[in-house]
Amino acid sequence: MKRFGFFLLLVATCSFAQAQENADSILFCKFMDFAAKEKIVEKKTGERIVSIATYFLGTPYVGATLEGEGPERLRVNFYGLDCTTFVETVLALHNVLKENNPDFGTYKIILTSIRYRNGVLDGYPSRLHYTTDWLFDNHRKNYLNFVRMGCGSEAFHPEVGFMSSNPDSYLALKNNPEFIGIMASHEARINTIKLKYLPKDKLTSKDSFIHTGDIVAITTGYKGLDFSHLGFAVRENGVVYLLHASSTGKKVLISTLSLKDYLSDIKKHTGIVVARPL
Repeated sequence: MKRFGFFLLLVATCSFAQAQENADSILFCKFMDFAAKEKIVEKKTGERIVSIATYFLGTPYVGATLEGEGPERLRVNFYGLDCTTFVETVLALHNVLKENNPDFGTYKIILTSIRYRNGVLDGYPSRLHYTTDWLFDNHRKNYLNFVRMGCGSEAFHPEVGFMSSNPDSYLALKNNPEFIGIMASHEARINTIKLKYLPKDKLTSKDSFIHTGDIVAITTGYKGLDFSHLGFAVRENGVVYLLHASSTGKKVLISTLSLKDYLSDIKKHTGIVVARPL
């Protein structure tokens, strides 16, 4: 009887996942129609990124959409985005438009490449959970380059460890304690990575090194974490704003404050790292 109940649950789960994928496939096709109409592929990289990102304006903010029961699998969700999945979605769509066969299957291959270490989905620990890891891995895969932020930039030393120290906060770690040690080893490796960041008190509202479409990764002073937020830069009348999936605004939006004022407003934000999609 228990086995039968588990079988019904598995069928229901698979049916829901298939229905979700069908819905996302339809929305992908709608986006491709939009992209063709707006001739997005003909735009320069930064303008293309922002054109894709603004397509999702108003999309609800939904956290933890990559988490769930069972083995790690590629989760596609155009209907609810957090700051990371928003950036991944836009970056994947930007790259799929460059393909000869830009279909939904190709999109999923590219999204897998962006989301997982070395582009390979091999269980929960293979996902690029920490932004430092995400940035460097996607730099190696030629999806982005780091932007030099001038003489005001300083060395940033990630000191990650939150996941292995708080496994009960993550369903996959709670259900698979053997993953905790693997995550700890990844954290140790991440903590050897060297990068530069610009402290927020050295940022101006019109910093010329930030271009429209750049990825803005926001560093944090929260113990055990490296970054707290991601978004895209939008330059309007010379002033830089943040286009992002906002947890406070509950949707994808463009900040009403300049990037500088937005950072100043939130104490846990300590500075930025800027990366440019290729």
